[in-house]
Amino acid sequence: MQVTEDVRALVEDTELPRRLKEEVYDTLEDRGELTLEQVDEIAQATESQYVESRVDPLDPVGTVSAQSIGEPGTQMSVPYDERVVVRRSGETDVTEIGSLVDGLAAVRETREVDGHEVATAPDEMEVLSLRADERVSWKPLEEVSRHDAPEELLRFELESGRDIRATKSHSFVVRDGDELVPIASEELSVGDELPVVGEYDDDTGEADLSALDKSVAADGGTTVQTAAATTPEIVGRASWDRIESIETVEPGHEYVYDFSVSGLETFTTAQGVVTHNTMNTFHYAGVAEIDVTQGLPRLIELVDARKEPDTPTMEVHLEEEYATDRERAHEVVWSIESTKILQLGDVSTNVADMLVQVDLNEDTLQERWPTAGSIDEVVEEVAATVQSNLGVEVDIPARTVIQFGPEEPSYRDLLQLVEELREIVFKGIEEITRVVIRKEETEQGEEFVLYTEGSDLGAVLDLEGVDGTRTDCNNIHEIYRNLGIEAARESIIDETMHTLEEQGLDDVNIRHLMLVADIMTNRGTIESIGRHGISGNKESVLARAAFEVTVNHLLDAAIHGEVDELNGVTENVIVGKPIKLGTGDVDLRMSARDD
Repeated sequence: MQVTEDVRALVEDTELPRRLKEEVYDTLEDRGELTLEQVDEIAQATESQYVESRVDPLDPVGTVSAQSIGEPGTQMSVPYDERVVVRRSGETDVTEIGSLVDGLAAVRETREVDGHEVATAPDEMEVLSLRADERVSWKPLEEVSRHDAPEELLRFELESGRDIRATKSHSFVVRDGDELVPIASEELSVGDELPVVGEYDDDTGEADLSALDKSVAADGGTTVQTAAATTPEIVGRASWDRIESIETVEPGHEYVYDFSVSGLETFTTAQGVVTHNTMNTFHYAGVAEIDVTQGLPRLIELVDARKEPDTPTMEVHLEEEYATDRERAHEVVWSIESTKILQLGDVSTNVADMLVQVDLNEDTLQERWPTAGSIDEVVEEVAATVQSNLGVEVDIPARTVIQFGPEEPSYRDLLQLVEELREIVFKGIEEITRVVIRKEETEQGEEFVLYTEGSDLGAVLDLEGVDGTRTDCNNIHEIYRNLGIEAARESIIDETMHTLEEQGLDDVNIRHLMLVADIMTNRGTIESIGRHGISGNKESVLARAAFEVTVNHLLDAAIHGEVDELNGVTENVIVGKPIKLGTGDVDLRMSARDD
């Protein structure tokens, strides 16, 4: 069909980025004759798909919560007989979570994660999940897990008659101002409200979800599923139900169970109660987890004094109001996490006009520049950054659109500009690619703490709102450069002790680790324990040869005419002489005595 002005008006009225709008136009041109009503349905369905699949900057994502830094890896689940709502290949079903998870664990490969037995879910399985805007949609079930049941569970009875049982550390979702935030079961009180779905039927003990059969559009109407829109649909809106009573009960099974769902990490029970599967951890867009090297590999990193850890990370504490105010804490987050162009909007190239065009997302700009006076200021700042880094003239043809091109028409130069554009850091610290914010109980009380993927201690300490007295990183060389050798020594001790404790070796006497740290730092710099460090720099030729590359050490010593004084333990053992320690360091003589 021909794309008329009326058709353009319908498509341009959506929230789609320019790239997708052009794809819609191409699709319409390839179709036969369509009415304006049909065009509007296609445009709205495409927009619904786009909004549903887009991850906002502060929308949490992730898999099993136990994989997160410092996450309590146990006691966060619901009991075996808690019935949950699932959809398999389009067919809605209510089943016991324990039966479902046990069945999947029996036929699928499982892995151990912090005491959890984890298995992937079938591709076609979905659960009812709450979104950040309080709407409910079908979301893919990513993983299922189970672990040993604790001694006690909490049972919550709601005003409508619904009830749910969960472990004390299992989390639910509550309102905090305009946001939905997780809260531990044991922190809930009578009078708090939990999100629920559908009308509860006292006779059946289940929620009536028949009203959720049709897809509900953002404007309250019904969405139309077309070939252009096949993502899980929005099916309704949650309401809030008051907690009437809380009691302690005993578990009736050896295991408790959990689901892992993308987005806000929520799923729904048969009684319509929305529950959350992770606690105190918020993963920003694209962050599934932050991996930290542990065990023997981490211990080797430390004693080898690696210049860069395999998984550099920081624990950033905040000052005063930044530590207790969520919005102020987010300001520090966006000052730390590096922001690149693909996080800000869509990049496209116009080969005909030799232009690179960036369609910036206004919501993302507001989130990442929370203190900016206006969107126009942020767009101008982005344009100025592009201009200074690429050395090109940047135009702003629309409020949130910037464009630029090479000085001379060249397809190669145009593509080169796009590649260079992707590497520009518009805000934050280049070395830090991800940030996780958690609310924790510290010596100062309950406050927000930031965990990073990547580290730059010096740059982070210079930021407003960061408490430099408590902020730490796992890169001992960064600590040495910024805080000195004594701080590096303390870090080596703390990191090695922490690594051993994680492996259950907390009974190792700290004096052994202090001796290692002293040897590595006693010359004012950090030296590794190995042939390139302390062991390779020993004065004794035989001691060096006994450690590694024996032939090389002996050959070098012979060439340079080195002499071994045999003062140490190793070299005396090699040549069979008594060690000059203890009784070996004493010459005892007996004189003859006349009778």
